[in-house]
Amino acid sequence: MADPSSDAAKPAAGAEPAAYLDMPEERRALAKAHAAMLADTAGRVALELPLSADVDDFRRVLAAAAPSGAKPEENPEKGL
Repeated sequence: MADPSSDAAKPAAGAEPAAYLDMPEERRALAKAHAAMLADTAGRVALELPLSADVDDFRRVLAAAAPSGAKPEENPEKGL
């Protein structure tokens, strides 16, 4: 795997993000699809929330948008 801090590993303008990562094409396609899904969800949530929204508002909207049966994991160590 190439070092992302080297000049040779820096992608040219318009090149694929994280092109220096060595991963199979199928996994790269899945990662892109996942990133697109997250960006879409974040965009929809941003449209629903006022500018004064806090993290609790964000969680509430995300929980309402989640598929039925999906519950966010609770992590008592982080207070979530």
